[in-house]
Amino acid sequence: MNEESLRIGLSGTALVVAPEGHMTAALCPALAQRLAVQLRPESAVESFHLDYAGCRYMDSTFLGQIVSLAKKAQSLGLGKPVVHGADPQCMSLFRTMGMTGLLAFEDSPCPQPAAMETLNARDVLKASFILEAHRELMGISPENEERFRVLAGALEDALRMEPEDL
Repeated sequence: MNEESLRIGLSGTALVVAPEGHMTAALCPALAQRLAVQLRPESAVESFHLDYAGCRYMDSTFLGQIVSLAKKAQSLGLGKPVVHGADPQCMSLFRTMGMTGLLAFEDSPCPQPAAMETLNARDVLKASFILEAHRELMGISPENEERFRVLAGALEDALRMEPEDL
């Protein structure tokens, strides 16, 4: 298994995202960009699945990105994204961050697309992107608000000081 890999594909009308390894902020911009194309009102997507069989860890930026995507999917009438095969470590992170109400969890195998695209970390990770991901997490529980308050403040300060470089 790679240190960090993210694949995406369609199985019929089911959109499948498969994080593998230790997921960090590095792939978040590529995921957001790619899913902006897939999660539109005119798309043929009818359900959203997250195949966690190969995921072992997620940092807070990646978790915030999942919150944002879950909200987007629900706003499009797709219901809660379905998480398949999350290990105890990932389940603990979902619970700690208060995300279990935004996601559905199943032990059944995830739909498997015939072909999947592997996303690459090509974009520079900007402070504004990291801040937005953490605001998503902060918005779902008072504990997260406190947990990420200092980080959010530091990112806001950095954006005020050098917005064109961040």
